[in-house]
Amino acid sequence: MKQKKLVQQQKLLATSQGDHHAVRKGRGMTFSEVRQYQAGDDIRHIDWRVTARTQKAHTKVFVEEHERPTLILAEQSPALFFGSQVRLKTAQVLNIAAILGWVSLQQQERVGGICFNAQQQIWVAPKKPQQNLLNFLQQSIGLQQQLQKPGIGQSGYWQQALQQLQKNLKPGSKVFLIGDMLQFDSNLFANLKQLQGHAEIVAIHVYDPLEKQIPELGWLNIQGLQGQLMRLDSFRNKTRQNYQQLYQQQWQEIRQAFNRLRIPLIEISNQDQPVKALVKAHVIL
Repeated sequence: MKQKKLVQQQKLLATSQGDHHAVRKGRGMTFSEVRQYQAGDDIRHIDWRVTARTQKAHTKVFVEEHERPTLILAEQSPALFFGSQVRLKTAQVLNIAAILGWVSLQQQERVGGICFNAQQQIWVAPKKPQQNLLNFLQQSIGLQQQLQKPGIGQSGYWQQALQQLQKNLKPGSKVFLIGDMLQFDSNLFANLKQLQGHAEIVAIHVYDPLEKQIPELGWLNIQGLQGQLMRLDSFRNKTRQNYQQLYQQQWQEIRQAFNRLRIPLIEISNQDQPVKALVKAHVIL
């Protein structure tokens, strides 16, 4: 992913605009309307011109803007260094991160986050300049380039990232978790429960269709979800069914755990068009 492509992605998303506003009205940064004076209104906000013209007291109403930081956690671990078609899962994670970042900037939000792999994690503080998002994406690309071969997901990668997030999280933030997600365990969900009181969290599971169902290709050497090497005869219906059930069982367990916390968990394939997938999932409008 090069900077030119990221700029093109920004232009594609430039139509997604609109600041977030607090519900309460009062003295703020943005003018909202002029309406007839009501008991309790601040007399300092009376619009004397409209009042003189209508012979009825009118007041200016302001909407207080609420700036909401957007934080992106982008996994670049060996569990994502795989792609049967179109692109690697690591690349799709960065595609999604870039789209969410550009949309947030168009909504006048500060953007930052944590990118991490098996060796390190990098924190980029949320800021409004475009260069800050580009820096986050470039750091993520650097971690991606360190990957040499596929591997299994480990909860420790996410554990460190969530702990780092907890140190830097500001109340009212929106947090996107983008990665494999299948390695989440009870400790990680305990971390999420603590974070949930201070932020709106959305989780995005990036997968390859081959992980869900194998085609009829004869004998295959496949690394299982727990890291074990399996030699499978894909011509056998029973073998394909067991393989599919193994994935579905783990997926259902993870989905139910996120549901219990009322955290949205979204599936996006590495073969999906990322903008369309995010719109379909109502993550962006």
